[in-house]
Amino acid sequence: MPTNQLQYRMVQTMFETYDQYVDSVFYDASAWSVANFYNIPYQELTGNISLGKEVTDIKGFVKSNEFRPSKYAYLIKWEDYNAHAALYYLQDHGVRTLSSFKPFEIQINNKLERFGYGTVLIPVSRQAISKDSLDRLVKSVSLECKIDIWPTNTGYSTSGIDLGSGNINPLKKPEVAMLVEGSVSSYEAGEVWHLLDTRLNMPITKVPIRNFKRLDLDNYNTLVLVSGRYEGLDSMDRMKISSWVKKGNTLITSRSASEWAIKQKLVKEKLVEDIEDKKNADEPTRKPYVDARENIGKNRVGGAIFEVELDISHPLAFGYTRKSLPVYRNSTVWLTPSKNSYATVAKYSKNPHIDGFITKKNLNEKLKGSASLLVSKLGSGRVVLFADNPNFRGSWYGTNKLFLNAIFLGQHVNVPNE
Repeated sequence: MPTNQLQYRMVQTMFETYDQYVDSVFYDASAWSVANFYNIPYQELTGNISLGKEVTDIKGFVKSNEFRPSKYAYLIKWEDYNAHAALYYLQDHGVRTLSSFKPFEIQINNKLERFGYGTVLIPVSRQAISKDSLDRLVKSVSLECKIDIWPTNTGYSTSGIDLGSGNINPLKKPEVAMLVEGSVSSYEAGEVWHLLDTRLNMPITKVPIRNFKRLDLDNYNTLVLVSGRYEGLDSMDRMKISSWVKKGNTLITSRSASEWAIKQKLVKEKLVEDIEDKKNADEPTRKPYVDARENIGKNRVGGAIFEVELDISHPLAFGYTRKSLPVYRNSTVWLTPSKNSYATVAKYSKNPHIDGFITKKNLNEKLKGSASLLVSKLGSGRVVLFADNPNFRGSWYGTNKLFLNAIFLGQHVNVPNE
């Protein structure tokens, strides 16, 4: 995309990033490079470059594979953004589904096809519905979700695991509840609701905190706590959540809810300590009143983009093919990487800044090397802790796959004992 064109401002908005600012206080976001929203790999080019043929329409850019009924199984690649919607559609129609926890290659229509982590397997046998009904459903979801579905007539792979492997795990249909109202962020709750309801056609039960005591958690296998103080939850409520997770269920927290879970000792993870503030706690310093707004404002992270290192072999990162991922941060919740070697799914890189304002102190002492996504074991269940908001404003397509993985694959996430 050449910048020498009438729409250069659009190109600039899509790709350009900044690290120099004339101010340190922002109303909201200080970063808005759209390509990073979608986790689109791109590279800046300079000099005389052969640009090739101009693109004037998008017909033929995306070609779907031809649907053919299978006698053995169907496969859905988890890299496709609509894979979660397709999976829920099938589960909601009573289809038995499984997920591959290791990659493999298999011959389909005389062509070697690669399938990565998280590939959905839909066996033809042992279904509660007839083969004809299954074929119609699979074809329907392929059209509805605009997703490729690959038929295979064998379970033998040319490399990697076979389809009868112990690394192929059955999937339960997610039943999700989320606490709302009170001190809970309505923005974040709305973002989660929009993601599930609008993009996946998947219901979510929104429970006001005041009604939590009457909620039967055993009707659900996933509970979402977005940013909030959760003052309305007393010790009995916290014990109720803890006992429910220990049964094998999944608690997902984001931003200040993750901080709340740590401070309430629901998990054994830690926050990054501010050593300097502790050191100076008994030695307050005087500062000019006129500078108060700027001094306080600049320490907030109003909205910036940073790079994390992703463990793409972890179920929460299934579907990603690159180990670097841009994430959006607009909070000062800093998570310490887990002591368990297998529990830190995403960690900020050594040079994480991509776009937006952050103070050198926050960047060097808090962000670098901290965790963006952790999983903490609790009994037979797990707590998934996001330091950031993966669903920011419904626009961060690049990271809400992490959140959806926690919902659909959390049931199989275990933190190995070392």
